[in-house]
Amino acid sequence: MKFRLLSLLAILLLFGSSCVTKRTYNDMHALWVYTDYQYQLLKQQVSREKRDCNWLRDEIQRLKQDSASMDSLYRANLLMSEKDKAKLQTELISQSSSLKLSARKIGELEALLFRKDSIMKATRDRLTAALTGFSDKGVKVHVVGGKVYISLDERLLFQSAKIDVGAEGKTALLEIATALNQDTSTILTVEGHTDDIEFTGGAKTIYKDNWDISVLRATSVVKLLQKEGMVSPKRFIASGRGEFFPIDPEKTPEARKKNRRIEIIITPNLDEIARLLEAN
Repeated sequence: MKFRLLSLLAILLLFGSSCVTKRTYNDMHALWVYTDYQYQLLKQQVSREKRDCNWLRDEIQRLKQDSASMDSLYRANLLMSEKDKAKLQTELISQSSSLKLSARKIGELEALLFRKDSIMKATRDRLTAALTGFSDKGVKVHVVGGKVYISLDERLLFQSAKIDVGAEGKTALLEIATALNQDTSTILTVEGHTDDIEFTGGAKTIYKDNWDISVLRATSVVKLLQKEGMVSPKRFIASGRGEFFPIDPEKTPEARKKNRRIEIIITPNLDEIARLLEAN
């Protein structure tokens, strides 16, 4: 502002004593515009320099703090005994070795998990292809939580209230056995499920309730897969779950038909992973 006032004062002193012509007036106006432009440039420059000055002041303060911290560490290092230094070095080497071992273990775990995932994907694909002809007869293959589930409706495998596998069910199970024998590392859980209608078979039957039917149907499937499908018995877990794990909890004929089923659950063998986690 001071610069502008001085410029205007100089112009008035120069031309104030006489009347000015139009040309002179235009020259004066042009000079005023130029002077104002120069003033604005100087004002912006001063603002930038002030901002730079503040940044430099903060940077100097930060460097002083860093210098003080480094000086403190240096003095602490000087005060350390040779024994302390050796101990610290040993600890650092030990931690470095542990980190290397951990990184290697993580790499091995990742490789194992990738291999397990690949096995399960290949198993699912084989089973899906093998059971294509049974998709309209109550056979479903799906993956949940890294496990492959095969669900087979009662009507495909058994007659009502019976535990022996029928001819069509046998064909489906042998197709499953062929796919399962492609990789023998997986664990096979066969579960029997019933509906919620209480079974009253009478004294002549060997099974008295839904628990019995679900267990005996599961073992019937296991025996067929083992003896005729040539699947190793060491891979099997047979269990009956009665009516307590329904697919559909509704009390309708359609829901009960869904719930009467056999499920074969294919799980990767995690023994290698467990051994790796337990290893030092």
